[in-house]
Amino acid sequence: MTRSTKKTIEPNKIYNESCLKTMARMRGGLINLVVTSPPYDNMRAYSGHGFDQFEEIATQLYRIMA
Repeated sequence: MTRSTKKTIEPNKIYNESCLKTMARMRGGLINLVVTSPPYDNMRAYSGHGFDQFEEIATQLYRIMA
């Protein structure tokens, strides 16, 4: 996708979509800090929600961190 057709992230705007979709549009080094509580070897119940995409999310977080 070229820069002219790729929708960019606007500052101070809330996006109600998959975090992977949003992070894919962010340039590397955009974020200074991420606070998260990842699942630890199924030691915690998350009300039936799964974390199948955790590795992909962690990869994108690393990419967009400054």
